[in-house]
Amino acid sequence: MRSYLTYGNTFCAVEHSNETSFCVLQLKKRRKELIISNQENCSTQKTVFHRLTNQKHMVLIVNNKWILTKSTAVSNMTDDRLVKTLFPTIVLRDFYVEVLRTDIRSFVAICRKDVIDDIIQTYAKKGISVLDFSLGNLVIKNLVSFLNSSQVFTSNARIVLENNSITAIEKSEKVAETYQINGLKVQNDQLLALSGIIDYYINLNQKSHTRAQKTFLNRYKKKRFFDLGYKFSLGFLFITLLINFLFFSAYRKDVSELQTQLSINETYKRQLSNLHQVVAKKKKMVESISSASNSKVIWYIDQISKTVPHTLLLQEINYQPLIRPIKEKKPVQFKDHQMEIRGISRNDADFIRWKTNLETFSWIQKISFVNYGKGNAQKTLFDFIIHIKHGE
Repeated sequence: MRSYLTYGNTFCAVEHSNETSFCVLQLKKRRKELIISNQENCSTQKTVFHRLTNQKHMVLIVNNKWILTKSTAVSNMTDDRLVKTLFPTIVLRDFYVEVLRTDIRSFVAICRKDVIDDIIQTYAKKGISVLDFSLGNLVIKNLVSFLNSSQVFTSNARIVLENNSITAIEKSEKVAETYQINGLKVQNDQLLALSGIIDYYINLNQKSHTRAQKTFLNRYKKKRFFDLGYKFSLGFLFITLLINFLFFSAYRKDVSELQTQLSINETYKRQLSNLHQVVAKKKKMVESISSASNSKVIWYIDQISKTVPHTLLLQEINYQPLIRPIKEKKPVQFKDHQMEIRGISRNDADFIRWKTNLETFSWIQKISFVNYGKGNAQKTLFDFIIHIKHGE
């Protein structure tokens, strides 16, 4: 998993064989094998960049005019001494050097560092990290054990083989050959790129890297770590915001429902409060009537009845009569501190004296006639209101 996060599942190598020939090869890892996903020749580096749009790393094979390759039969020298023997005039610190030793010969390829560094920097500007590079045709050493032939052609050379060992590397005209390498069908132009990928893939988790390889690898890992960390941070932030949004939406929905319920409850509360007020008012009125009925009202009626002449007949006494008839959805209202008396009089003089006598009672404020005089010659209907003093 760690290797996948670092390198992904696509490995790539590009060979710069000359100014108008760039051999591109991409292998994709599926399960435990590598399969070819792309192999082609590009005429410009711009086309290479276009083909490698989604590629993050690669192996570089520089095999053009800037590479000098020599060989010697001597093979028991150190690398530095071997290079000095074949290239006595060069300053080693200014060159990248690659050495290939076989049982028969030793091959040395060199290139100025600024040439390689410029190419690597060009790829870096396009977001592609060079993890390793090889000079000339020397990287072909990784495929020797897979080639059952006495010679093999690359993009610009003929490699002579003997007993699974390279004996000569000779410049050659461009040819078209197809090779089967462990189940992979590749053109000869992609042989060096394939060898570069295999060499890097095999040594992916090894510690024996050159100083340049370690530099490139560390630089790529830091860049990859930053890219993954940046994407992970954005992804984590997005997921966090999404979760917060979902929770916020859920809570907002709940709050909206609660606010709606609260508004309904407030309406019910106001209606209930109004009903309580109405009930309280009616209760107070009933209590007032009940209280009066149990005390003063009886006394009022008793005082009135004692004074009624025998020529008068009382038909109805209403304490606190209704202001208007009771109607549905209309409040019930009473005439407070009033008493309505209806009856029949057979003697007008007796009626007038009785009314005058009533007006002398201390608890009566005044008497108002509602009706008097209806009836016949012997009987007169009367209807009047007694206004009771407040506090009586």
